[in-house]
Amino acid sequence: MDAHGGDLVLVVEDSVLVAMAIEDALIERGLTVLVATTVAAAEQILEMQRPSAALLDLQLPDGYSLDLACRLRDLGCEVAITSALDSGSVPESHRFAIQFRKPTSPDLLADWVVAVLQAAPALAVEPLTISTCSSPGTG
Repeated sequence: MDAHGGDLVLVVEDSVLVAMAIEDALIERGLTVLVATTVAAAEQILEMQRPSAALLDLQLPDGYSLDLACRLRDLGCEVAITSALDSGSVPESHRFAIQFRKPTSPDLLADWVVAVLQAAPALAVEPLTISTCSSPGTG
């Protein structure tokens, strides 16, 4: 857990308006939110913060968020991936992340975060490390 008592949520979304709507929905639920618009910005945040949950846009200006999703999962973070692409765009190796098809209601995303954070204490175990997370060419 981090200094925020486990309520830190990372939102990685390149559409500023979508990110703001998601951020607002999370803040309304009493959560602390950090927003990044690129994979690189999210990586910088992870150098200083450890979120408990993350909402990742699949396609970002600097690549796909698949490797980031693996890193977050390995840190014990609950991960959701949002994408306008069909469900086949996320490889089998990333089925640990729940998937939401865009457009998705910010309230639905925020409710998912609240639900997984409330369930997390009951599931508190050492995070799994799965070395086969990345597939060639998936970012």
